[in-house]
Amino acid sequence: MPDYQKIKQTCESNTELARVFVDEYLLYFVGAKEGLEDKFRRQIAMYKHVVSRMNKSWSNYLMSQLIAHKLFKMNGLAAKYLTHPTIQARSEAELDYLEFQIKNPWRFSYCKIIEKPAPDFYVMQDVLSQETFLLYSQGVGSIIKEAGAEPALWFMLIGFNGECFQTYSTIEYFKGFQPFDIFFFAKKLKADLLFSTDVPALIDSNPIPFLMLWIGGEIPSTYNKEHLMVCCQSEYRLKEFNTSVLENDFTIEEKQKVVRLGLKGADEFPHFCSAYFDRKKSLLMLSSMTKHGYDMLVSAFNKSGNDYPKEPDILSTLGMIHTIKDVLRINVEVNPYEKRFIKKSSPGSDKELGKINAFLKMLIDKMNNKQPYDLDKLAKDSDIDIETARELASNLQKKISDMPYGR
Repeated sequence: MPDYQKIKQTCESNTELARVFVDEYLLYFVGAKEGLEDKFRRQIAMYKHVVSRMNKSWSNYLMSQLIAHKLFKMNGLAAKYLTHPTIQARSEAELDYLEFQIKNPWRFSYCKIIEKPAPDFYVMQDVLSQETFLLYSQGVGSIIKEAGAEPALWFMLIGFNGECFQTYSTIEYFKGFQPFDIFFFAKKLKADLLFSTDVPALIDSNPIPFLMLWIGGEIPSTYNKEHLMVCCQSEYRLKEFNTSVLENDFTIEEKQKVVRLGLKGADEFPHFCSAYFDRKKSLLMLSSMTKHGYDMLVSAFNKSGNDYPKEPDILSTLGMIHTIKDVLRINVEVNPYEKRFIKKSSPGSDKELGKINAFLKMLIDKMNNKQPYDLDKLAKDSDIDIETARELASNLQKKISDMPYGR
């Protein structure tokens, strides 16, 4: 059994040493020598539409974090300054600290909590590398307390102190993002990424875009009963496409040289299981809005002799798709073909959908601002029945009561 009190003492000593040597001296010394603040400000300027929504203290912490990462990451600047005469004049403890950090590089980690073995201690798992590590952090506990629930995912700069890992500067959290969202975002930055294990190197080369994702931290997961609403898609180039063998399982229609195949019993809310064959491009696209729906879709196709894999090429929550638009200012078109087949809705259904949207907007605003709310009053103000309101609220709060990636 680890002696957590002893480890805590090591952490506190390490924090104090970092405060005096790193925060109050090294960041300024190396930052000035290398012109790091100006360099980072130019890079951050690309995201001024995001940074302008940060409070001033947060943006200051961000700058410190970027400089510290530049110093202590693998092959960082720290080694260059180890033998500098001004650095060599520092205390023996500070020089020992610097040498140790060079031998144990810092890194950014997207991680989730696996276990809480002692107060302020957490067994974390990096969701990209699957590595587990022991973390000491008072900040994590404060965030959980303030948020009212354990976030699904964390993003932090971590360094090893000889006993466990500690965070440095800001800790970002995400209530609704899932591990696959990070890979989806990374692919928007570098299209030729093949594996999630390639993402840490991309973060290490430039963490700024990933740090901007904080803007989506409060977006909750969206569930329908036990099903997480998530965009699942794959594309396949085909020489020929025979619809006759699929007629038993799909409703088939064609418009403008595109064939739509809706999976019977699952092509509407919540799964929206459908496929589209573009005759001009000889391209088949499989699409669903739940993973369970995608599994059903693939199974239906494979019954007729195909061998499509169960895992989709694209997997992303709607929250990440929205955040990509916010951060990168690009639109992610979820389904480019469906609009050809949309049937005009009746005025009555449009009116009911408007009521539901009004209710959800009021409820999300209350939850994001941590304000108390009366479900009966919100239902009455939106002109929807209380049972519908309760079901919608339950789905919205599913993330808080049952977080599959956050336990």
